[in-house]
Formats: sequence, C-alpha cells, structure tokens
Amino acid sequence: MKDIKVQGMILAALGVFIISFDALLVRLANLDASVISFYRGLFMGISMLILWRRSSSKTWIPANKLEFMNFSLVVILSALGTCLFVFSVKYTAAANTVVLLATSSFFAAIFSYFLLKERIQKQTVIAIVISFLGVFIVFGNSFSFSGNWIGDILGLALAITMGIELTLLRKYGHFPTMLVISLSGFLVAGIMYIFSDKLLDISLESLFWLSIMGFIQIPLAMYFIFISTKYITSAEVSLFTTIETTMAPIWLWLFLSEIPPKMTIIGGTLVIFAIFINALPSIIKKRNKTY
Repeated sequence: MKDIKVQGMILAALGVFIISFDALLVRLANLDASVISFYRGLFMGISMLILWRRSSSKTWIPANKLEFMNFSLVVILSALGTCLFVFSVKYTAAANTVVLLATSSFFAAIFSYFLLKERIQKQTVIAIVISFLGVFIVFGNSFSFSGNWIGDILGLALAITMGIELTLLRKYGHFPTMLVISLSGFLVAGIMYIFSDKLLDISLESLFWLSIMGFIQIPLAMYFIFISTKYITSAEVSLFTTIETTMAPIWLWLFLSEIPPKMTIIGGTLVIFAIFINALPSIIKKRNKTY
C-alpha cells in the first residue's frame, strides 16, 4: 500500500511539474494570443484524441439528449479555459496567471456547495479566505502599479471557469476527460480559425514550441495526473498543484528573465499556504485509515 501511494505521488508530481512549463512555452511561441490558441487547441485536440482512442473508454457515447448537453457544456468550459489561459499569460505577468489559476479548486468547492449540495469543510472555508486574500493582493498590485489588470481579470475568469468545470466533472464522473480535452481543443481551433487572420503568420521556431506544447507537454502531463488519481486521493493530487504555482515563475525567470512582481510572490505564497491547509486534513485522515 505504501509503495502504491508513493508511486501515485511521483506520478502526480511529475504531471504537474510538466504542466509548469505551460506559461513558458506560451511566452516562447511569441505570437498573437489568437494564433497560439489555434495551434495549441489543434495540436492538443489531435494528441488527446489519439490517447483517448487508445484508452479503454473509447466506446463512450452519451446516454440521452440531456447527457449530451451536459457533456457539451463541459467541453465549452474547457475550451474557454484554454483561451483564457493563453490570453491571460499574454496580458499580465505569467506568475499572476498561475497564482490565480491555483484558486480554481476553491471556486470548485463553492460551486459544489450550490450545485451539488456538498458541505464545505471548515478548513476549506479558511483556505478560501486566505487564497482570496492572495488574489486581492495580486489584483491590488496590478491596479496600482503594473497596469496588467486586464490579464488578471482574465486569470480570475480562468479560475472561475475551471472551478465550474471541475464541479461538473465531479458530478458527471463517467465523462471521458481525455475526450473532453480533445474536443475542446478542436473547438478552440475552430473559433480562432474564424476570427483570426494571422494563422499563417508563424515562424518555424514558434511552430516548434507550439508542437512541443500540444503534442508532448499537455498529453504527458494529463496522462501522469490521470494515472495518479488511481493511487492517491484528489486532496493529495491538489497538493501537488503548488508545484506549478512555484515553478512556472521560476522557469520564466531562468529562461526569459521575467521577474514576478513582489506582491505577486506574497499573494502566491498565501495561495500555496491555503492549498496546504485545505489538503492536509484529508491526507492525514486517509493516512490514519490506511495504517
């Protein structure tokens, strides 16, 4: 049992570690946000479709019209999240985006309370308050000094969108997640194809970084994270999201000399602390039951 849990933790850590390069790859592509969204969506759609076709759930079809509508809603939310991430990274400090994104699990807890009637634990309430304080610090810095408030608003919208998506995926746990990601990628590509006139204005270097993102980084990260949930709890997986919040700004600093604002570091620290507060009681309880 102990070896299985260690294996799950390693897989979760590896998956989130790979995801932490996302903002860096968006920066390295150095293109208009609509162009990045198109190729990211297209490549992600193709790669995740291949993974889904190779999985055991490849025969899934909606049971009825209502299930099809709910599935479509989840796909639309996933597509919206993809766009919001790219546009947020383009219009604010990437550190701001990943800090705001880290609060998505707390939005999920709020939406689960209203949509699924799930009671919010005391430690989660405390964590939500602390994480939102971190968000206010990030926003206060942007409005007062850096002027990146548009990107920050998009980042907050991203966290809210992800919170709703996570809640719906919890409600409809039988939905094939890889198919959701694949179809959302194709949806993003289709929308950007209609509204962008710069899709062919791309260098080979930019295409290379986008290929790495869509064909290697995202599929690998999603695969490791999905597999890890078979061995450890969702609370334990969420604890590893702190890796992205911590490492994404470090990659940007190392490779592009993009230094995160001091107030973002403070706000990010509060969000990371909130994630620990929320996850640790569940992990301790699970550990006590195991042993």
